[in-house]
Amino acid sequence: MSTLRVLPVSLALLLAVTACEQPVVAWVDPEAEATPLPSPLVFPPSVAPDSTLVATSAYADFLLTQDLLREVGGAALLSPAIDAMPEARESVASAATLPPVATGPAPRTALGDGALPDDPQRCARSVRVAEAGARGAVAVWWHRADGGRVHLAAAWRDGVAAPAEAAMAEAAMAEAAMGDTSGRGAWRGPILIDTLDQGPGDAQAADRGAHGCARPAPSVAVDRTNGYVHVAYALTGPEGPGVFYAHQMDPRSAFEPPVAIIYGERLGVARLAVDGDAVAVVYEDPNSGAGRRRIGLAVSRTAGHLFENRLTASSATADARDPHVVVRGRAVVVGWSEIADGTADPVFRQRRARFLR
Repeated sequence: MSTLRVLPVSLALLLAVTACEQPVVAWVDPEAEATPLPSPLVFPPSVAPDSTLVATSAYADFLLTQDLLREVGGAALLSPAIDAMPEARESVASAATLPPVATGPAPRTALGDGALPDDPQRCARSVRVAEAGARGAVAVWWHRADGGRVHLAAAWRDGVAAPAEAAMAEAAMAEAAMGDTSGRGAWRGPILIDTLDQGPGDAQAADRGAHGCARPAPSVAVDRTNGYVHVAYALTGPEGPGVFYAHQMDPRSAFEPPVAIIYGERLGVARLAVDGDAVAVVYEDPNSGAGRRRIGLAVSRTAGHLFENRLTASSATADARDPHVVVRGRAVVVGWSEIADGTADPVFRQRRARFLR
């Protein structure tokens, strides 16, 4: 199965031209603010991905737990800033209602009823799970494919085994919050999101680098307003390395074709946050130097159908890594760690933005 990257519909192209003329998001802070908060890269210490690590090993489980703690901690560090923004209490006005792209049905093969979907080829530390309330949960991960490539896969787990009444829905949400998976059905999938990653034997792989499983994990979020699944990730496609985005509007259907956020020279961390039609993707800019990476921000007011603005969040003179983002209403807060020279701990910085309309 091949995943095609297609241009959005003509309405989106018209909106893209308009967006180039009229920015839809602007920084509240002229420059990023250094905070006294600890860098998520330090607490707990970060360990680089290892392509040879077995996903089911005890060490892989330990490192995955540390990764998740850092991600939760990074978002928590940004919460006070977004709580204080008046824009957080105002809704984003969607630019347009775009029709969904026609997709086929999602596979329904049972992938076990454990805490994570069964996949013996899952890359270690790559799985991420987002709760969807009474609808259940969705998982995304990197799957080892032929020739040193990886595929991005997903699976759904229903919230309850039978059709939910109101009381059952509330109970399922409470169970999800407590991490209790009892009463849920099996995971179903795998739903292939992106299969265009390049391996060591592909054209120009030696120049671009072949990463296999040694790459950042994908980021996934479920919007509670629309019920859509949003995924951001980095891979090296036939057209080059880049940051990509895909979404799924119905758990019974496949994901819509991925769209490129930005192309560049190397892979890096990408994460996202959603609130209604507002989607914010932050990433290590693949066009910045390996020694001084920059942090970028891309935003959408159309539930991810169209990304209207791309901004640089960090300074061009700093080495910025490991971005995090939160979005609520018209408010967006981006945070990252700046790597200091010598043995000093990284400095955690944040910068606020707002949707203009």
